[in-house]
Amino acid sequence: MGFVLFAVIALGVIGAIAASASLSSIQKKFAGLGTLTGRTKEEIIKVVGPPTSISGLPNGKTLLQWQHISQAGGYHIALRFDDQGRCEGVTHEHSSRTRRF
Repeated sequence: MGFVLFAVIALGVIGAIAASASLSSIQKKFAGLGTLTGRTKEEIIKVVGPPTSISGLPNGKTLLQWQHISQAGGYHIALRFDDQGRCEGVTHEHSSRTRRF
């Protein structure tokens, strides 16, 4: 019984660490790109991976969003692109961490 309880707790801790590392990873990838304005969709996707959402906007513009949610917290960033596929900037960015007591 004691071993099973230990194994369950260990797996939970390992999962939380992995989720936290993944969350940090996507934020670090965006930070590593530096200024996003002027970069192409392809440049950004090559570094951070595919977006979780793509929405069409007026005048041929596009909104790409990346979202990661885990037990450790969440991260969301939305970028607007012009009709040529160049980033016009960040429309929204939010990061949260779950506190453990």
